[in-house]
Amino acid sequence: MLGTINELATEYEMCRKTITRLWKEVQKQRENNNTAINLNNKRVGIQAPNKIQLDEEKFKSIKFELKGIQHSVAKKMEVSQSTVCRWKKDRVIRKHTNTIKPTLNDNNKLHRLSLALSKLQYDEHIDTLKFKPHTNIVHIDEKHFYLTRESQTYYLALSEVEPHRESQSKRFIPKIMFMCAVANPIFLTNRDVFFDSKIEIWPFITQEPAKRSSKNRKKGNWRPNQYNQ
Repeated sequence: MLGTINELATEYEMCRKTITRLWKEVQKQRENNNTAINLNNKRVGIQAPNKIQLDEEKFKSIKFELKGIQHSVAKKMEVSQSTVCRWKKDRVIRKHTNTIKPTLNDNNKLHRLSLALSKLQYDEHIDTLKFKPHTNIVHIDEKHFYLTRESQTYYLALSEVEPHRESQSKRFIPKIMFMCAVANPIFLTNRDVFFDSKIEIWPFITQEPAKRSSKNRKKGNWRPNQYNQ
């Protein structure tokens, strides 16, 4: 018996304990009068749970207003948020950033088309259309700036004193508006700058006398321009 187990272990390149276990299994099945001997591995091991597949029709039926965050999508699909993350990772669903578009009627579209065509001119030398140089056009735009921010990062020396900033309200920080006018730069034949395209920038500010006396100023005195600090 021992010699047979050693021979089988050498032939099948297995350890003696495995051969002994299989031998005992064969003897047990023979005692139960089993005609077919079954030596399949009975080890179950770790089985991964079945992944939840996306129900595309149910997903399409969800309103767009409820597809903004993963939590609402998971709630409507009756799955966990990790399942939604896996769908996105497996590219079953995709992330889309949607921007609002202007409402244009036929007159607006014609006006835009005529404006674009007015910027073109015909060049006889190369027999094609090209954009006008726009050297006689001034572009004007305005921009709002906050005087400060609620949280600001500074890099200070070890012995430097931290700055102290104050505001009456952190939610309603005063803003200032600037209007800027620029144009197309003009260069001479030797590439010297004749006009650098910068015209001017104007701040929109107002100064008014104090309506009532306070610790800062008396009634009727002009307020200092805080926007030029």
